[in-house]
Amino acid sequence: MNEQRYRAVIAWFQARPAAKRGLYLVSRGAVAGVYLLYGGLLLWLAARRQAMVIPAALVPAAAFWTGSALRNYLNRARPYTTLGYQPLFPKKEKGRSMPSRHCFSAAAIAVVAVYCNPALGAVLAVLALLIAVSRVVTGVHYISDVLAGLAFGSGFALIGWQLYGLVVRALLG
Repeated sequence: MNEQRYRAVIAWFQARPAAKRGLYLVSRGAVAGVYLLYGGLLLWLAARRQAMVIPAALVPAAAFWTGSALRNYLNRARPYTTLGYQPLFPKKEKGRSMPSRHCFSAAAIAVVAVYCNPALGAVLAVLALLIAVSRVVTGVHYISDVLAGLAFGSGFALIGWQLYGLVVRALLG
């Protein structure tokens, strides 16, 4: 999106307080939903003494640390900084826009959940997409930031889950 589109979307929501509140609730609710469902998944796996609780905890954590290091290294400016507008919900961060940490975390969690409980993984994938859309609509990320975040988180989790399995098989076999 360009500056005019960001400004138009933000102005639309500013002129409609109920829609703005709804977007805020969807944005925050999707993030909270991911972390609550993920915590529930880990507790469920632990209570059932499932061995997959280990990669289910380690892979998203590794994605978070690696993705955070990548975004610190890239230090891409936020669209509101570059294009000179105020995001829908005030934010002080000026850089570290790519990849979106909300998106790569949610995507990594969703992929791991698919391995543990496919239905839960599908719900988490929908929440990850809602997070991605809300990050762009509120003006805090470029579309490329959220797409990179979703791709990074998903790819990292797919590879991380497989590598964990290979390491365990090599150590046990």
